[in-house]
Amino acid sequence: MSSDCWHPNRRTVIGTAVSGVVLALAGCAGGSGDGDDTSQDTESESDEGEPTDDDQQTAQLDSPTEFPDGEGCPVCNMVPSEHSEWNAQLVGTDGTRVYTCSSGCMLAYTADPEHFGGADEEIENVWVTDYETGDLIDGQESYYVRVKDSNHVDDIMKKNPTPFAERGDAEAFIDELNDEFDADYQPDVDVITFDEFDMELATFYRGGSFEN
Repeated sequence: MSSDCWHPNRRTVIGTAVSGVVLALAGCAGGSGDGDDTSQDTESESDEGEPTDDDQQTAQLDSPTEFPDGEGCPVCNMVPSEHSEWNAQLVGTDGTRVYTCSSGCMLAYTADPEHFGGADEEIENVWVTDYETGDLIDGQESYYVRVKDSNHVDDIMKKNPTPFAERGDAEAFIDELNDEFDADYQPDVDVITFDEFDMELATFYRGGSFEN
């Protein structure tokens, strides 16, 4: 309602005997009648509760999206959408989304995004494919088995840090590897988290990708 017009109580207007005052008040009311006020109030109320651009942006950053058909992994150029049992994706705080064929390529990209044509943007969220269930899971909260030998897992890109949603599943996988291959994996050493991803680990898994 316009701040230029003073609006007295409606009973005061009806009861006044001075026609000039009545006309003046009517003139003021003409610019913002009861109908207009109701419309404005309705519009204001309808706006309440509607998602803002910030809300929509947050929702987009909080959820994985479909892997685009034909789009190549920035690390190895394989097509992530064709490898649903291994693929991963991440999104930066600026909304930039990156799709990789595997957790190993995702690791390499996060270690040096500029080397693979990306921006050095802070990561908002990461999703990887759970080795046990095949579901996309929160990559920053996952547990990874530091697979050391390409013969130990029938894996894309030979070997990857193998993701699990639960630590118990990662430790059970270590027991399987130790039994089957007489390996020496140790849960305290070889079950790692996203916070432990660094350039040393990235070059262990994708060293050849950093040579080009």
